[in-house]
Amino acid sequence: MKKKQLVLTCALVSYSKFSTIFKKKICYLRDLSCAAGFIFSLLCLSGCNDRLFDNPLDPDGDTRAYEILATLQTANIMPLDLTFSGDVLWVVDVQSRILALNYNSGALIRELDFSELLSGIAYDGNDLWLAVKNTNQIVQINLVNGARIRVLNLLRGNLGCLAYGADRLYAADKLTNTILVINTENGTIEKSISQPGFTIDGLVFDGSHFWTIDASQNKIYRLDETGAVVNIYEPPSRSAAGLASGENIIWCGDQMGKIYKLQFQ
Repeated sequence: MKKKQLVLTCALVSYSKFSTIFKKKICYLRDLSCAAGFIFSLLCLSGCNDRLFDNPLDPDGDTRAYEILATLQTANIMPLDLTFSGDVLWVVDVQSRILALNYNSGALIRELDFSELLSGIAYDGNDLWLAVKNTNQIVQINLVNGARIRVLNLLRGNLGCLAYGADRLYAADKLTNTILVINTENGTIEKSISQPGFTIDGLVFDGSHFWTIDASQNKIYRLDETGAVVNIYEPPSRSAAGLASGENIIWCGDQMGKIYKLQFQ
């Protein structure tokens, strides 16, 4: 009788342990399924180009979303830098072409001739400014006919993307990885602003904040006027290059032949 009771007790203990292990595995599988579903939903969401946001578990990320209002297909135009003149979206592409695009459709309106290779473009309210690739030279041109107005030879810098705002020209310096603040009246560098990215692949000033792209880290930074980080976002593409702003919109270039029209919260 005692042997039967002992056997029965062992059986009950084994069943209890098995039941506990089984329940834990079921919970694990259920949690794994939920996680997979969540990841799948994120992928579908970004694939639909409706709304993108950063990973909330990323300590460097910001959870606030931005909306992709439109994706402009630019065919064989691979943007390097962008600027907005109020009625036209201007692009310097990887072939150093100066292109005027319809900012709603991305359709090519016209092209300006320029002999040197280019790395940046900015609009100052009247004219265009161009950064000559692998130099410290910036050229001001007429945006109607492309005629040269004047040339600024900075004392230092290997210039990339350009931006304009608050009566100052801003240039990404590839040598120091900083933002140069330039007085366009005399071409002096008033100061340089440090920024957190490893590279500056896009630059725009919206009147109160700098926005930069660091393609090497796949990040868009929103910075205050001192270069301190305000927000960090994930770009809509891993090949993002060039930024422009206007009408509470940020345009972000994509070297795969697209330009994204973004609205940030």
